[in-house]
Amino acid sequence: MLLLKATERNWGLIGPGDWEKRSWKIDADGTFLLKTTFRPVDPNDPDVPENTEEGALSSEQLDILQECIDAYWDNEPGEAGDEGTAWEFKLYEKNGTVIRHRELGYIEGIEPFESIAAMLAEEDTADQ
Repeated sequence: MLLLKATERNWGLIGPGDWEKRSWKIDADGTFLLKTTFRPVDPNDPDVPENTEEGALSSEQLDILQECIDAYWDNEPGEAGDEGTAWEFKLYEKNGTVIRHRELGYIEGIEPFESIAAMLAEEDTADQ
């Protein structure tokens, strides 16, 4: 059962072969699917390169995620960060209905979004 979808978009300076978007679909049991799409090396190639990985959050990461889900979700705009990435978050009910939605944008200095992003970035680098 889908619990959270978090999407990170690369709004920095990117070129051929760089990642454009990462989407995590996290289930209530902590398992996740991470899909990364890349900018094509050849702009005339209609196929968008992508990579899909499956994994599971640790119990500590699941505890952090639960704390972040229970926290207040502020919709104030964030400031642009050094990395040039923007995030979107969707929290789902058991029936698949979106119950909270943070629109795509910068999240620097805004909790709980920075904590979720840091945890997911940590998971992403652990797989590399």
